[in-house]
Amino acid sequence: MKTVLALAFSILTITGSYAQSPNADDQLLFAPDQPAPPEQPCITLSNKKILCGKADDSGSQLLSVFKGVQYGQAARWQPSSVFDEYEPNGYEALQYGARCPQPIWNPKDQLRGEEDCLYMNIWAPAGAIKNLSKLPVMVFFHGGGFMAGGADKAYHAADGEIIELYTGKSFSADQNIVLVTVNFRLGILGTLATDGITGQEPSNGGNYGFQDQQTALKWVQKHITSFGGDPDQVTIFGVSSGAMAVGLHMFSADSSKDLFRAGIMQSSAASYKYRNKEEGRDLFYFYLKCLRAAIRNPESDECALTAQLDDLEKATTRQILLAQALLQDHLFKKGVFLSALPGSIAFSPIIDGSFLKEQPNVQMEKGNEKPLMLGFNKDEGVLFANFIDATGNLNAVTFNGILGRDYENPMLIVGREGYGAQTPAAHGLQPKTPATALANLIGNSVFACPTMSANIEREKPTNNTWLYFFAQTSVENMEKPPTNPKVNNVCGPQNQWGNACHASELPFVFNNMPPNSTEEDKALAVKMNALWAQFAKTPEAGPSKDWKLWTWPKIGNPSNFNVLQGADSDANFEDLFEQSDCAFWLGEIIEKNANAILIPKQLPQE
Repeated sequence: MKTVLALAFSILTITGSYAQSPNADDQLLFAPDQPAPPEQPCITLSNKKILCGKADDSGSQLLSVFKGVQYGQAARWQPSSVFDEYEPNGYEALQYGARCPQPIWNPKDQLRGEEDCLYMNIWAPAGAIKNLSKLPVMVFFHGGGFMAGGADKAYHAADGEIIELYTGKSFSADQNIVLVTVNFRLGILGTLATDGITGQEPSNGGNYGFQDQQTALKWVQKHITSFGGDPDQVTIFGVSSGAMAVGLHMFSADSSKDLFRAGIMQSSAASYKYRNKEEGRDLFYFYLKCLRAAIRNPESDECALTAQLDDLEKATTRQILLAQALLQDHLFKKGVFLSALPGSIAFSPIIDGSFLKEQPNVQMEKGNEKPLMLGFNKDEGVLFANFIDATGNLNAVTFNGILGRDYENPMLIVGREGYGAQTPAAHGLQPKTPATALANLIGNSVFACPTMSANIEREKPTNNTWLYFFAQTSVENMEKPPTNPKVNNVCGPQNQWGNACHASELPFVFNNMPPNSTEEDKALAVKMNALWAQFAKTPEAGPSKDWKLWTWPKIGNPSNFNVLQGADSDANFEDLFEQSDCAFWLGEIIEKNANAILIPKQLPQE
């Protein structure tokens, strides 16, 4: 019913599986000569409330794990506040809390997630809790295009095994890190700019999901000492839209400054330009029309001509999500929703001038005060191209349609000319097959070139930024395959494995590889997990010197930068810059046009 392409591009990391916790009623029987299981860990928070978790003795040291800890509370489309008033007899944090509502595309789609979803998960060494050791803390924000995902994501190994991904077992047991993962509001429920419209005055510009992250960080500041963590040693990190959120905390939100000391951005769209307050308000009014239509008729394919403000509160979660799908589909059909390019994610944070003061890429050019590590993967665009080509019908005509032939944005014009499938070469670029052209366009323009250029021509050069390039071929399928018989792995077309796709570094970062992984993959995962942890421990000094992560290389004077690959690699910054067509994307064309907002202030009329 809804456009497949809208789904493909808006969700940077498709929903993972829920992890199932053991049934509390199940009783395990132990033989007399077997050791008894470790005692359930319970801690007392700073407000004297008791929190109980689960012991994990399967790693290199005993861990205490707390899943589904409620950290915040919020009414619909209102800012969240810290929640820590747990029941007097204790709060059992034994299983993941509900995800925030996930996208649905048809009235019959299963509703996944709940609006009551502000939960976090914590892994900590049991000894650190006992000794109040003040270990470094890492807080992870998941990806999903600000629209989908959760802190309980799983992934698919090559043999089909489903493996929990965002687990802190290795970070805590092997690296002595307190690891926190967080749920936060998503989609229209996390980004609707209601300020000054509904009679209520949120102080966050409608950035509810982003502000939830702040609430989680405030909870960490208040209580992480009880878990053996140090509130003064918090590093935030994330992937995809989670990495973009890290950039917003670092460069746009003054109110986040005292909540962390360093950041890691994995595969961020570093040049992305967010909507301003006026553009967010325009989107709000149009969404109201879509919500009116969804309430009247769940089967509706078009937004209504009129709107009712009170629909915001009386609508069900399902109606809200159906209206979200209507809006997204409408924007795509009108040629103004093109999330292959910067500036067009449907439901992203809003630069309101107060809560989020300015575009993060603008502030990044001025220099970052806090230590930052960021990087990208070799084949970022392949996953997106494969989802778009889920039907196997991508050709030159549909390729140009994806780039909005009817929407004459200058960047889209040069994109079609430079990357146009089966067309004469333009701007010094060579034509490629449609799928390859699309994968290259997305990977180069959205991820590789903006990341490599993030620190070029800074007003105040700094030496506390490190770059990595992840090139290890993947044996993991981060997403379920699309319904295309030619593609059983979205990280490699035509049944081919062997790309380093968007998000494929995650099992290496969390050191949570499939049991049948190669020794090379396992060794790289151990090193990358240690590398991320070392940065959290000594962010001013950077990651381990053994890995030779240097200050950001400048164009014209490139130095070595870190290539994360199991085998020796001859990749270097200068060649990578050229192979990614960065002279094209970072030239005059992109400076003038790449940050153009593709959703105009006046949305198309009915």
